[in-house]
Parts: sequence; structure tokens; C-alpha cells
Amino acid sequence: MIVESLAATAVIFLLIVIVTQVAFVVVARDTAQTAVAAAARRAGRPGSDLGVEAARLEGELARIVPGASDVNAIVESDGDGVTARAAIRWLPPGPDLVPITIRAASTAPLVVPP
Repeated sequence: MIVESLAATAVIFLLIVIVTQVAFVVVARDTAQTAVAAAARRAGRPGSDLGVEAARLEGELARIVPGASDVNAIVESDGDGVTARAAIRWLPPGPDLVPITIRAASTAPLVVPP
């Protein structure tokens, strides 16, 4: 009887940890995607410096994504548009069961003055 209740408690605890981590990774992924899309739009404006925008994106992601530990961002232009990409090593709240890397990318057209 005691062994069964301990096993049930352990299973419930593990399920709570997994549900919490899934909820936080959804929030982190959505936040990262929003920041990357904003960086692509900013970099598409005339006179934007892609290196400055990439550094700004890395700083933004490290600051606003909950649990971000290692952030790499690239902003590049192909002549028609700007692409921003980011890879974030994410540390969940609680135990770090598996390594999770969040990747986000967005493309925006170049802005041409009228």
C-alpha cells in the first residue's frame, strides 16, 4: 500500500514537471518568434545596419525569453528582403530533463521609400 502511494506520488510529480516545462517552452517559443519577426522588420528599413540589428536581437532574446541561456542570432539580406534567425538554448524551470534548442526565423521585405 505504501509503495503504491509513493509510486503514484512520483508519477504525479513527474507529470506536473512535464506539463510545466511544456507550458514554459510554448511561452518561450512564442516570445522568441515575436522578437525575431520584429528584428526582421526593423532591419528592412532603409539605412539599417544588419550587424547592429543582430546584436540587438541577441540582447533582446536574452532579456525577454524566460530561461534563455545561450543565444545566437543572424540577420542577413538577400536583396529582396531581410531574414532574421535565432537559436536559443533553453533551460526550463525545474530539472533540465533534455536539452532544448528553440529556433525561430522570420523574413520581411525591404522597405522602399515612396
